[in-house]
Amino acid sequence: MKLVDSRRLTGPNPVTRGPAAIVEIALEPGETAEPAIAAVRHELARMQSALGLEVGTPVVRVFTDGRGFALAFAARFDLLYAATELADWAFASAAEVLAGRAAAPLEPARTELFAAFATARRPDLVALRDEADRRGVPVLVDDEAFTLGLGERSRTWPIGEVPPPADIPWPALGRIPVVAITGTNGKTTCARLLARMLANDGRVAGNTSTDGVEVGGTLVEAGDCTGPGGARTLLRRPELQAAVLEAARGGLLRRGFVLPDCDAALITNVGRDHLGEYGIQSIDELASAKAIVADIVPASGRVVLNADSPPLVRMRDRFAAQLVWFTLDEDNPLAREHVAREGEAWWASHNGELVRARGDIRESYGPIDALPLALGGAARHNVANALAVSALAVGLGVAPETIRTTLASFGRDVADNPGRFERYERGGVTVLLDFAHNVDALRHQRDVIATLRSTRPAGHRLVASFGMAGDRDDEVLAALAGEIAAMRPDLVVLREEVSYLRGRAPGEVPAVLRRAFVAHGIPDEAIEDTPDERSAVARALQWTRPGDMLVVFTHTEREPVLPPE
Repeated sequence: MKLVDSRRLTGPNPVTRGPAAIVEIALEPGETAEPAIAAVRHELARMQSALGLEVGTPVVRVFTDGRGFALAFAARFDLLYAATELADWAFASAAEVLAGRAAAPLEPARTELFAAFATARRPDLVALRDEADRRGVPVLVDDEAFTLGLGERSRTWPIGEVPPPADIPWPALGRIPVVAITGTNGKTTCARLLARMLANDGRVAGNTSTDGVEVGGTLVEAGDCTGPGGARTLLRRPELQAAVLEAARGGLLRRGFVLPDCDAALITNVGRDHLGEYGIQSIDELASAKAIVADIVPASGRVVLNADSPPLVRMRDRFAAQLVWFTLDEDNPLAREHVAREGEAWWASHNGELVRARGDIRESYGPIDALPLALGGAARHNVANALAVSALAVGLGVAPETIRTTLASFGRDVADNPGRFERYERGGVTVLLDFAHNVDALRHQRDVIATLRSTRPAGHRLVASFGMAGDRDDEVLAALAGEIAAMRPDLVVLREEVSYLRGRAPGEVPAVLRRAFVAHGIPDEAIEDTPDERSAVARALQWTRPGDMLVVFTHTEREPVLPPE
């Protein structure tokens, strides 16, 4: 067997509900999981006994393809680094046993691990956390800082300067509303839209996303902030009154969610993306991993799910919180049945309205063709996003009229939702930028582009700039190329994602994409290669003429196509 990864889980995750150490192990051909699991368990217990430790019972998740497993055990938050060292030793010793050799001797590892645990112990922080738990005050902790409470009801200290419980201003500390948003597509758009609704409702709201941390509409930290680190940055802001956290699959699997619970959660949809990573082999396993943010919503909160996404429908009985469905189909039988049982659902009505349905009550939240975000209804995925976010906002007490006015304005300015179907005019060329990077997202954009092209003058041309990270297999790359080919581009400009080769050789991914485009009917001479994103956009703009359209997918460099200031 081979160690794939060893890491800390700092919060709720698909394996445990709290802090834990985890090892992910790949099996060699001919190996089976049971003996390997038994060996790791035995060696872990042997060293734990020698150390005199009491740690959580190991939890094992065997990968469905039979090629590996993950083993995790709970550990106190201050002991996580030492716990991962213990897990590493247990794996290494078990590997020796499975190879037919003697298990690793306890010494000198026992002495080294004992010292690691002794050094890591922070009884002062443990005492504070215990008192905070007793008072219902959330805790945020990392290597640099310790925080009690959230947002405007929080205080933060450097990790080495935390006062004793008696000196803590407990009455000033507490919670603020926290919403988690996950899914395959639409997360960032939904997070931004909900934060805008909360702001328009008079609250200082902030959100995390793949673009950074925003507070009150101002970017305070740039970068991919969809993991617990970005969430802590936002939740420690002393002016914050409501938080919207985009929780990406990678962050949930690698570290877990930032808090043990949240007030509401949205899962936008689940599609076939990133399968094979962290032992996630199927779309239902992927849905289950994302659903951790909904699992931790208490009965007093609400979980908003997409009734048009089969993996989410299949887990409808999983959650403790109130369940609210949204759907683009007014006749969706699940949503209809839910409403008939006095539940709540949101749908796009036959007469073109956003509707909230509860029992016999129907409330309109505005005409779909007036949604700037949805391009008059052409962007159906953003109609779904509007429904989902409205369902969240109602649960957070946002006034209905505030929801309606926000829906009617959000998206008029490209700054409202950067990177998500941004549109510009550049020398008579319409430039469209979007972060679509999986089959479902590209299919959505294919339909939008078809609608937009239908209104353009005859003779216009379409050029698509596209590149992809190397962690997608050839079958997925071919499917992505198929969706873009269906847009009928006159030119495809391929690019190397130089920072995201992910184990692929330079030029390998563009070559796979080229073959796929040709197989889908794009002539070889209508495909050009460029070394990076900036070069691809520059070449595409050079090729275009007034009246043409340029669409840039999975962009990371926006400046080359932004209008000059």
